[in-house]
Amino acid sequence: MMFITTLFMFGQVLMGHPQLALARLAESPVHAAAPAATISGHVVTDAEEPLPGVVVTVKGTPHATSTNATGDFLLPLPETSSVLVFKCQGYRDQTVTVSATQPLTVKMYAFNRSAAPGSVGSAGADGAGKSTVLTYSEVPPTFPGGDAAYRKFVSQNAHYPEAALAKGLSGTVFVSFVVDEEGRITDAQVARGCGNGFDEEALRIIRLMPWWNPGRNGGDAVRVSKTMAVPFVFRERP
Repeated sequence: MMFITTLFMFGQVLMGHPQLALARLAESPVHAAAPAATISGHVVTDAEEPLPGVVVTVKGTPHATSTNATGDFLLPLPETSSVLVFKCQGYRDQTVTVSATQPLTVKMYAFNRSAAPGSVGSAGADGAGKSTVLTYSEVPPTFPGGDAAYRKFVSQNAHYPEAALAKGLSGTVFVSFVVDEEGRITDAQVARGCGNGFDEEALRIIRLMPWWNPGRNGGDAVRVSKTMAVPFVFRERP
C-alpha cells in the first residue's frame, strides 16, 4: 500500500498537511545518511542588516535551507568542506567554500545599490516603477485566516506530480514571490527547483493562493518578498 505526504514550509516553520500527510514528520523513517558536520551562519546586507529569506544550498547536493527573520541559518553538510550557494531575490548570488569548524557570516549585495538597505527596486509589467520590495517588514504578510486556513487550502488544492509518483521520488522546491500592498501574489518564480513535475506544482499552488494580508511598516502597507520551501515527501509502506 502506498501513500504520500506533502508538506509546505514558510521560512523556518514547517506546517503539516492535514489530508495528504498521513504521519507526522517526526514519525517518518530516516533514510538519509547522517551529515558529516553542521554549519551555522548569519547573512547580512551590505549595510550590515540581517537578511531573512536567503536560500542557502550545498552545491551539488539536495541539502538546503533559508535564513530566518534575524538572518541566521543552520545547515547539515555532507562533507566537512563544502561549497555553499546563497540566493535572494534582488541580491547577487554568493558562493562560499566553508568548513563546519566555526560560524559563518556572509554579506549579500543588492543589484540596485542605490536602494535603501534591505530593499530592492521593482518595476511592473508595463515598465512603470513601483514602490520598493522589502525583504522584511514590521508586520509580515500573512495568509488570510492564518496557518490553519492555509493548511486547509493546501489540502484541497495540492497534487503530487504524476511523474514523481510513478518513480517514487521526493523533492523540495524553493519558490520566491512578492506580496504587494493589496496582498496580491506577484513575481512568483522557482528560486531552486528539482524537476520531475515538482517545480510546476509548487508554482501552481503559489499562484493559486488567494490575496494575503499585506505586510506593513509604520501602519502602511508595503511590498514584501517571501521565499517558500515546498517539500514533497514520498513514503511507501510494505
